[in-house]
Amino acid sequence: MKNNLSSKFIRLGLIVVMMFAVLGAAVAPAGQAFAQSDTASAQLSANTANTASALPSGTAVSVAEAVYATSEFVLKAGVQSDWQAIGLAQAGYKVPDSYLKALESKVAAAKGVYARATDYARITLAVRALGGNPADVAGYNLIEKLYNNDKITGQTLNNAAYVLLALDSGTYTIPDNAKWTPAKLLAEILSKQNTDGGFTLTTGASDPDMTAIVLTVLAGHKDDPAVNTAGQRAAAWLATAQDKNGGYGDSSESVAQAIIGLSSFGIDPAGAEYTVGNVNLVSKLLSFSAADGGFAHTAGGSYNQLSTEQALEALVAYKLFSTGSKLYDLSNSPVKTPQVSVSVAIEGPNGTLAEGTVYAGNVLRALEKAAAAKKVALVNEAGNYVTGIGGVTAGAFGGYDGWMYVVARGGAWIYPSVGMGDFLLAENDRVLVYYGGDNTQVVESVAVSPAQPQPGQDITVIVTQKQWVWNEATFTSDPVSSPAAGVQVSIGGKTAVTDAAGSAVVAGGLPANKYTITVTGYLKDSTPAVVRYSQPLTVASAAADRAAFTDVKSISPWALESVYTAYDRKLMGGVSESSLVFAPKQNITRAEFAALLLRLTGNEPSAASSAQSFSDVKADAWYYGAVNKAKELGIVSGVTGTAFKPDSPVTRQDMAVMIVRALKLDEASAAAGTGKFTDEEQISAYALTAVRTVTGLGIMSGTGGEFAPATAVTREMAAAVAVRLP
Repeated sequence: MKNNLSSKFIRLGLIVVMMFAVLGAAVAPAGQAFAQSDTASAQLSANTANTASALPSGTAVSVAEAVYATSEFVLKAGVQSDWQAIGLAQAGYKVPDSYLKALESKVAAAKGVYARATDYARITLAVRALGGNPADVAGYNLIEKLYNNDKITGQTLNNAAYVLLALDSGTYTIPDNAKWTPAKLLAEILSKQNTDGGFTLTTGASDPDMTAIVLTVLAGHKDDPAVNTAGQRAAAWLATAQDKNGGYGDSSESVAQAIIGLSSFGIDPAGAEYTVGNVNLVSKLLSFSAADGGFAHTAGGSYNQLSTEQALEALVAYKLFSTGSKLYDLSNSPVKTPQVSVSVAIEGPNGTLAEGTVYAGNVLRALEKAAAAKKVALVNEAGNYVTGIGGVTAGAFGGYDGWMYVVARGGAWIYPSVGMGDFLLAENDRVLVYYGGDNTQVVESVAVSPAQPQPGQDITVIVTQKQWVWNEATFTSDPVSSPAAGVQVSIGGKTAVTDAAGSAVVAGGLPANKYTITVTGYLKDSTPAVVRYSQPLTVASAAADRAAFTDVKSISPWALESVYTAYDRKLMGGVSESSLVFAPKQNITRAEFAALLLRLTGNEPSAASSAQSFSDVKADAWYYGAVNKAKELGIVSGVTGTAFKPDSPVTRQDMAVMIVRALKLDEASAAAGTGKFTDEEQISAYALTAVRTVTGLGIMSGTGGEFAPATAVTREMAAAVAVRLP
């Protein structure tokens, strides 16, 4: 790979090369690991805070670290509210596309009609933060519902405040004859200010939550002298209202709202005016960290969803305060280069140093997070070139060997020609950082024959490798594929070496079980011939040797192997407790298929105590936890705003939608399925892209040129599809 050495002077620029020359650093080839600093700055004292498991340990954390930890805690649990979605988007994270789609479906199911003005405002803010158009959500104009709302006066102050906040979130056309223009809403809000400068929900003494919310709203109009004065008075009241412990009673949410309001208005909530003793509002918020992650309502309490989503927004608001921006300034939403979920492997010259899944926007940040999680040290030179990982330093074998990287996207390798900090990641990318040299290649593919080996059957593994060779004529690195000869293939304790054709045979096979195929090319005192690679393999018993279903003759021949494989993998079971009955022609229900997808994706059902997602999914039903978890993950949605119909058969088009959501499939592949079926016009609009995606990827297929979207899926059909899924 070092054939491209001369190209570095062109790509990196003369200044960078001169800096390397002065420092004595190795000149890195395209695709090698350049670093770009992405460290957080301002440190916040957590004082005696109960540090959550989601937050970095110690007595001080940076604002950025707290935002990252809380955001990723929320993402791991699944986005469960519009406020969480807004906080995540403004924190720079990619909110799953399924959330916006589900939100649009809810608006469609409600026919764009809600009882409260605050519902319109909340949905408007969420849609805007996620990149949608609030003026056209499933065909409904939510902006018009805001400025012509007849439930503003005579209601709580929340209505006017949140309606104005939503109208300020983007550039919307508001007619002069609207019931509520921004000027009218401002007048309504300012008229409610108490003499002490605070605000309250209806009437009576000022309270911190309402005062902070109004301050957040006024921030968008502080250029108006009257508004600015009102905001300064409200901010002063928040300072005088702090108790001796630096907060507002026992509530973490009140502290969070104060941070949002002050940060939005351009006032530091960690400043001297908001510090009591050694506790400021930000350190006070951190003291509500829950031991099991997230934030609690009261100090020392357990995780609370409402507390956590408000804490997330507060931390994000404070982080944005340092850049002069505001939490609800959604003019640039969504973030152009968000942090996304990617897998990372760090492969050294003799073994794996770290593996894991992280959220990151570029390769450097992904590497830093993966290395930190496994306590693997990184060494940078000149702040932009990774020279060492885990004690392995560039040039360890006396040549131009060093740390490189490639990215797998959509089933193919990308060999970047930019530094790690400059390569932007996409959802579900696989980052491979490895130590290599001229001889080192990456595994392009591993083919297994037979595809579903049986016990005792020889297993042939064919390995293809890929290398990028510098082309002096075009100044590019050209990919070259070839058989991987002389590399080791290990499965279940057995090892074979590939021949000149890249083929290795595991003689005698293996017992029925799940295995991992591992390909390595480690060499003594040298860089590896290939970078370590692995993929799963299942050795399944022959149908004749398996426990026989009593209704095996009813299973279609084309589905027989799939049914047994799904049973062996514990993806599907029988339908009777007294005997082994599969019922292949029985329709699989919506709840059953949701549970099947959870098993396939390795997700556990929600706890029995979890909040009810649908009115017809009762707490005593076997599928309660499975449906709730699938709803949390965005895999399923209701057939109406409140009903799931768990016992109804799942249709082929709905199965396609659920598969795409569960596996987060790239819907760009939908083009491959365009125009394949004669009945495509019968496929519902919400399912068309998903159908094209799964058929384009070969996961589902039609019969006789038709897809039959409304046809119910039988259990044997579901088994056949399940074993095809990765």
